[in-house]
Amino acid sequence: MAKFRIADVNDFLSLTGGGVRRYHLEKLRFLSKRDDIEYHLLLPSDRPGVEVFGHARVHHVPALPLLKSGYRLMANPLRVRQVLRAIRPDLVEVGSPYHTPDFVRFALWGLDVPVVGFWHANFPVTDVGRVLRKTAAWLGDLGERAAWAWARRTYGKMAATLAATHCMVDQLHDHGIGRVIHSPLGVDTQMFHPRHRDRALRGSWGAGDGDMVMAYAGRLSEEKNYRPLLDAYERLRATTEFKPILVVAGNGPGAEQVQQMAARYTEVTFLGFVEQPREVARILASVDAVASLSPYETFGLAAVEALASGAALVGSTRMSIGELLAATRSGIALDVVDAETVASAWIELLKPGRAALLGARGHQEAQARYSWKATFSRQLQVYQEVIADALEARSAPRLVGSRIAGLLATDDEAAVAARAARTERERRPRSGANRQPP
Repeated sequence: MAKFRIADVNDFLSLTGGGVRRYHLEKLRFLSKRDDIEYHLLLPSDRPGVEVFGHARVHHVPALPLLKSGYRLMANPLRVRQVLRAIRPDLVEVGSPYHTPDFVRFALWGLDVPVVGFWHANFPVTDVGRVLRKTAAWLGDLGERAAWAWARRTYGKMAATLAATHCMVDQLHDHGIGRVIHSPLGVDTQMFHPRHRDRALRGSWGAGDGDMVMAYAGRLSEEKNYRPLLDAYERLRATTEFKPILVVAGNGPGAEQVQQMAARYTEVTFLGFVEQPREVARILASVDAVASLSPYETFGLAAVEALASGAALVGSTRMSIGELLAATRSGIALDVVDAETVASAWIELLKPGRAALLGARGHQEAQARYSWKATFSRQLQVYQEVIADALEARSAPRLVGSRIAGLLATDDEAAVAARAARTERERRPRSGANRQPP
């Protein structure tokens, strides 16, 4: 039987961490076991080559390093074209918004291969508007409008765009992106679990059974808004007799600041970048609360992993973290994120049993709501619908000759029902980030 070929192209993929890395590694693990699917991942790399994992292949595409960020840029459209033409995919998913959509369009020119996008980063707001507003408010507004126009030109022309939260679906619709489908990410609920709590590890941080350990796990960059947590720590040290315990895992421009704090205070531990997911899971299960303060997250995978591990969450009410907190009732949501509000939340979590109660609730919600199997099963259904629509738009003789016609062929009644279900899903009443749990 012919295999259904999927290719992923994403310049946001870095092997030095981030939610996009976790998404692609979990997708690779899931699809490599499917004998009906041939999965290809184009990885920005420092050298060419191909790695084989079961029914999946990772294509290392030479790419330019972006300073010391850990990210690389696939700058040669001819190389991307060569790899995709050799794969001959049935569908391509694009995960980065700048030049990648045009590279893929160039590579697939004349092949009638549908392209879907995944909205991993809210780049008009985070990368353009936020940065340009440092110079002038009007410049930020202008840049953000231009970036949304670029999104309409690229993602707006794709067969579908996947977004991980309802608030992001709504925002994309508001800015004129057409077919947007809710596709939440998942978490390995066996790996990220409270049973991995390690008393010896807590002891190495100076924490006993009765102590409350706050943590930050993620990239130490401005858009992640980690600084209010560090400022809150300094505030608590200066205004109370309390010596809070803080653990930071991650890398980025802010690493030096955290290292300096760890040198000043024995209660601050800086772990740097933690590569192995199992070690990340052990750390998250061993803390009591995690701060996720960014107002720009499109999903917040690190926050969901923290909930699954049994940690309470302190986060912003804005965007995906606000949606997550409203749905799971597993932490403290802050309308304003600054040193004072974070310090107040920290003190609230010091109350006996408070962090444990919120953490237990978060664990239960994560177990019930998020799994990678559900994530990728939904994605495959969307892929097949998109390919079916593309095949339907072609002439009958070409449909007969398609490699995947046998996989997608259904009787008329089933096809009509599938289209009706898809239409109903896309007409779902939209709601904001403060959706309440059922």
